[in-house]
Amino acid sequence: MNQQIFSPLGYGFYWVGDWYSFDSEVCHQHALRARNNMAKQLRKDGGVVTLFSLKNQLVSRGGIGTPHPHIELVITVYGLNVGY
Repeated sequence: MNQQIFSPLGYGFYWVGDWYSFDSEVCHQHALRARNNMAKQLRKDGGVVTLFSLKNQLVSRGGIGTPHPHIELVITVYGLNVGY
């Protein structure tokens, strides 16, 4: 069984100077769409796919050792498990 996670931060989180740009609604839509498209392809290839979402995940960016301030965001991440 393999697992893949799709985080909205991977679909539009950018540092802009001393702060960041992140359109939560748009990025969540892109992550969910990417997860669903991959699930569709895996099923087409004969995989047995189970979808899931993990709500209220606390993630942080920046902070010590980076040139950016420490920030924390609460997001939903999307995932799938696949077996053959």
